[in-house]
Amino acid sequence: MLASMLHVKLATATMASWFSAVSPLPMPVHAVLAIEQNVASPVEVELFDHNRRISATVEIERDGTTDPATKAKLAHMFRDLRSDREKPIAQRTLAMLAEISEHYGGKSIEFVSAYRTGAKDGPQSPHRGARAIDFKVPGIPLKELRDYVWRTFTGVGVGWYPGDDFVHLDSRPVPDVAWTFTNGDNHYHPYWAEVARQQTPRPDHHRPGS
Repeated sequence: MLASMLHVKLATATMASWFSAVSPLPMPVHAVLAIEQNVASPVEVELFDHNRRISATVEIERDGTTDPATKAKLAHMFRDLRSDREKPIAQRTLAMLAEISEHYGGKSIEFVSAYRTGAKDGPQSPHRGARAIDFKVPGIPLKELRDYVWRTFTGVGVGWYPGDDFVHLDSRPVPDVAWTFTNGDNHYHPYWAEVARQQTPRPDHHRPGS
């Protein structure tokens, strides 16, 4: 948490310096405080469960932390579809969801799967570990969403499921893994992943919540 606060202070100082450079007048104290408040404030994330047809709006800190009530609410929202079992979602996964929500202007994150305990999900499955979410953002082309999450974050698994109309995102130890799911199989190291990372990502969002 200390590292996050230092990052906020540095970001605020950088922005204040930039405004001072482009303005002939000193930057008002209230303006500096407004910038700091915006950078430090939690992100309001709108979620929609595609299967249960229910929605919820929660506040997630930029490092993926939440208060206990929100943590419980998220675990219930992302519970296993078949068994209704619940497990707290990984902090880094929540941090990425907060970043995605903010990047797309608060658009709803519509998910089809998160925590899972099915027979197909082995012990190492990021879904079983509550580190994964299969989702889309309505109104955003799936290819755009796929490329954005792959080039923005590290310590991730990103899968493109064009036939099922969603992107898989999970937090994991490096190295990163990308794939396309077609004809019943995962095809790793796809060309789109190489192209997407030729674009420079935002360095302050490589590993949110780490």
